[in-house]
Amino acid sequence: MNLKDRPDVSPGQLHDTVENALNGLKVFNLLNISIELDIFDFLNKQMTYKQISEKLGIEPVLTYYLLEALVKLGLIEKLGEFYKNTRASQLYLNSESDYNQSNCMLFLKGKADSWNNLEHALKGDLYQKDENSYPFLIQAVAEDCLSGELQETIELVANYNEFKRSKTLLDVGGGHGLYSIAFNQANPDLQCYVFDFPEVLKETQKFIEKYNSSVSTIPGNFYTDDFVGSYDIIFSSYNPGGKNPEIAKKVYNSLNLNGLFLNKQYFPEDEKDTLEANLDSLEWNFTNFEKTSNSKERFSFKGDLSFEDYITFLENLRFNIIDIHYIDHFNSPFGPKAVNKLIVAKKVR
Repeated sequence: MNLKDRPDVSPGQLHDTVENALNGLKVFNLLNISIELDIFDFLNKQMTYKQISEKLGIEPVLTYYLLEALVKLGLIEKLGEFYKNTRASQLYLNSESDYNQSNCMLFLKGKADSWNNLEHALKGDLYQKDENSYPFLIQAVAEDCLSGELQETIELVANYNEFKRSKTLLDVGGGHGLYSIAFNQANPDLQCYVFDFPEVLKETQKFIEKYNSSVSTIPGNFYTDDFVGSYDIIFSSYNPGGKNPEIAKKVYNSLNLNGLFLNKQYFPEDEKDTLEANLDSLEWNFTNFEKTSNSKERFSFKGDLSFEDYITFLENLRFNIIDIHYIDHFNSPFGPKAVNKLIVAKKVR
């Protein structure tokens, strides 16, 4: 090898990829440690870096550069020698805010840990996730939906005359129950029920009590159990059965004539050929879901239909597809920013 010979391809693209990835890792860890150290709580009021340093027991110079980095990220602002939360951080990263998303951010840390142990995941050392006992996930998903998607969904649904006339609503796999609570607030005459695993409903009840709501709960497994009763509206949001034909049959059988089926789901085939899609599908296969049996493609389960096939199946069940709304939302607990679909279908016979 002659050391004067240059390689025939520049390493520039590789270097850019590595640098961007490493900087992203730095920012991610910076944000997480800032949340864990309650920096966004301290900065409810103006403080100097020396005051923050004393509060946290961190070297002043390290505190200074940490805060300066948060300024550059637009998460805090600097007024002379004082630092304070921006409006966005006050809303979403302060633990006292109704819109706090700190658990959303911290939930992603667990996903990052999987990537930091990528060798074990690639060799098949998968960890099992018990879907009956993840209150942290429920809390994170609840925080996420409150940042705009819940409000957008309620506003869309509340415009339908069928919603205004309805008396009963079943939220299938409703988890935190916030959608049911909000539907009931939008229509006080609507009695809402959340159907989910008994262990999950323990978390649901906490939200019902927090908002002093009349929402009720029904324990069950929508894969094995029938829905109790008949309803004017059945709602589903990102649950594992949301694209499954057998669950759609149960919905049809439990829905009153002229009732609405409101199904908000992410269909991965819309966004297949991207780096993000491949990374998400790789990550999806790190985990085995014991009860729902995930398929190989991200955010999908065995038996799921594609969007077109699902719509056709609903129509064959004698649903009339009234509308399909597109909801562009970053789903913080899971990471992807995706265009999700709210299918509004009416049982016509």
